[in-house]
Amino acid sequence: MCRSVSWLAIGFLASTAVACGGGTEVIAPPPPPPAAFLLTFTPDADDAATAAALGWQAGLPGLAVSLAPTDSSRPAQLFTTSAAGTVAIAGLPAGDYIVEASRWLTGGDRAKLAGTDDAIGFITRTPVRIGTSGSLILSVPASRRRSLVISEWAFNGTSTTDGSAYFFGGYLELFNNSDSTIYLDGLVVGRGVSWDYDHSPLSCSLFRPFSEDPAGVWSLEMQAFPGTGRDHPLAPGHTAVVATDAIDHRPLIPSGLDLRAADFEFVGPADADNPAVPNMVDVGFDALAALQGHGLYFPPLGQVAYVARALDYPSLTLARMPGTSDERSPRVPRERILDVAVIRTNYDAGVPECPRTVDAVFDHGAGFRGRGPAGRSEETWAVARRRIPDGIFSQPVLQDSRSSSTDLIRQPRSPGTQQD
Repeated sequence: MCRSVSWLAIGFLASTAVACGGGTEVIAPPPPPPAAFLLTFTPDADDAATAAALGWQAGLPGLAVSLAPTDSSRPAQLFTTSAAGTVAIAGLPAGDYIVEASRWLTGGDRAKLAGTDDAIGFITRTPVRIGTSGSLILSVPASRRRSLVISEWAFNGTSTTDGSAYFFGGYLELFNNSDSTIYLDGLVVGRGVSWDYDHSPLSCSLFRPFSEDPAGVWSLEMQAFPGTGRDHPLAPGHTAVVATDAIDHRPLIPSGLDLRAADFEFVGPADADNPAVPNMVDVGFDALAALQGHGLYFPPLGQVAYVARALDYPSLTLARMPGTSDERSPRVPRERILDVAVIRTNYDAGVPECPRTVDAVFDHGAGFRGRGPAGRSEETWAVARRRIPDGIFSQPVLQDSRSSSTDLIRQPRSPGTQQD
């Protein structure tokens, strides 16, 4: 008859053979739980008031989290943050991952916010390094409705049938992300200072006073919308397409678009003008326009596009940008900026890349890496703003978390329409 063994004794005899009826039984202790890596998602400091109104100061609950290897070697793993804003990850191989996290506010959530608070959710997309144990705190900015945003940027250059470079078939699309009509009259769009690579004599440090200035966005070219105040209304959920040249580009380049239906066109001294489309206004601060004469466009490599409220031009601070001949580059003050899109290139120049092209107050990340080298591999693609899920609002609403790497995607060109 086999004697009973007390539970206390089992712990002591875990590795001892116990004879019973001529057999041997080994009783082992349970294995320790696997080590976990703890991710904590907290609200961005700029959105502290929104988080406090929701009671989420310590962590963001209910975020849908996706964790995918940067090399796409395995499918993404899906998680949901706890009430404290945490996710414990066990058994995942250590390595580099892309984490995407989002929570869109419900009507009940938004009812808790102050009347002027236009937050619609919290969202981020960022690279992380996950270990077999340890922890990491990720700051998640709020996405807001704001007002006018850049919804599509399509300036990937190409070449004509005879091989000449062609940069004038592009457009910038703006979207009214608010719930009321916006009048475009006097608003400004432009190309900010952008320097991608660290090489002598035009180094990153030479451009840093301009590319990392929290007081504003330094501009190479800008043009304003025409009108005297209420001539050009833009309804909520509607777009305005501004073409470099509002012409039919199909006879000129194989992938050309017919942009004769654009809402506005940029203007320059060597312009191909469409008299049926209102011209933008050259306000006299185009440091590089004379190089091509077609008005605003975006050459190859990385770029900064911005849209701003009407400006008091005589009061703007001016500077001479490296590589230009005179003080024709103004700083657009931070309080006048409505939106900034930072577009980085995938081109490998063989030298280090500059870490930023605008300060973090305008773009939390280092920009959206969605532009390939100029050429026919990219000419039919655009950089567009993501659309939030349908059903939250009665009209389309786009992401605006102040991070181009989170808010922008690469998609086929679609001037005047919003894709998913």
